[in-house]
Amino acid sequence: MTTSITSKASKEHHFQQIASAYERNVGSTSSRLAAAALSLLPLSSYTSSSHVLDSACGPGIVTKLLLSPSPLDISVPGLPISPPPQVTSIDFAPAMIEHFMVNKATYGWDTADAFVQDSQNLSRFKDAEFDAVVMNLGIFTLNDPIAGAAEMYRVLKPGGYVVVTTWRTRRAVEVLQGAVNSIRPNSRLKPMYMAPEWLTKEKPLSIMQAGGFSSDHIEVSESSPNWECGSEEGIVEALSTPMWTAKLWEGWSPDEIGRWADAVRKQLRDEEKKTGTLEMSAWICIAQKV
Repeated sequence: MTTSITSKASKEHHFQQIASAYERNVGSTSSRLAAAALSLLPLSSYTSSSHVLDSACGPGIVTKLLLSPSPLDISVPGLPISPPPQVTSIDFAPAMIEHFMVNKATYGWDTADAFVQDSQNLSRFKDAEFDAVVMNLGIFTLNDPIAGAAEMYRVLKPGGYVVVTTWRTRRAVEVLQGAVNSIRPNSRLKPMYMAPEWLTKEKPLSIMQAGGFSSDHIEVSESSPNWECGSEEGIVEALSTPMWTAKLWEGWSPDEIGRWADAVRKQLRDEEKKTGTLEMSAWICIAQKV
């Protein structure tokens, strides 16, 4: 038994459950990574007539960077884009789109719209419709990532760019796994499981090539957005929220759950306790359609 999310139905249920907590718990980390990815696009060339697809948009992390002032810890020339481009955002979890629409109203994203849509099936869009496609931390969740890459290639204008991100190191998951092993050493639970090949530079490169992009027009770089929780207790509290534990604790006894916080605490390195930060690094893959 693992806590990996395999079927489309179980993935949708998972993202439905975490939608309200996603931005609050990991939004800053996701935003820093998204900003690094967006910095690779020719932002200064985009105008009000440009069209960007925010695929697997979640609550609107990418859209927010494109259309709203950036947080204080993010400074990317060209963000937000002014005048604002048209942004179409999609996610297969209805709760994520509901959260996106709340953010749209809150921040006044007049040029953005969002739909419930599977990112590996972009049939609602025409060929060569978008100037850019951004998929932040979504490509590895697709049942058929090659089909997803091929669809991104299809809807992209010639000369346009796709940028996708995936994890390289996930210290938070290592801590979760250590805590699980200390409480249930024989359970075979694998929190937030991701196939090991997705942590390599070669995986996103091969997926984009298989989707139709030429290897001569694909580049992969690294980024370290990290997960900043403020303190040792901040890490423990964050890793005890339902976003991480709802699936993990299924079938656990009250005693086992009661041991969780101490088990997490024991996994932390001295520097992590001191800084309240867990290392999270990622791959950014940008590809141009020629």
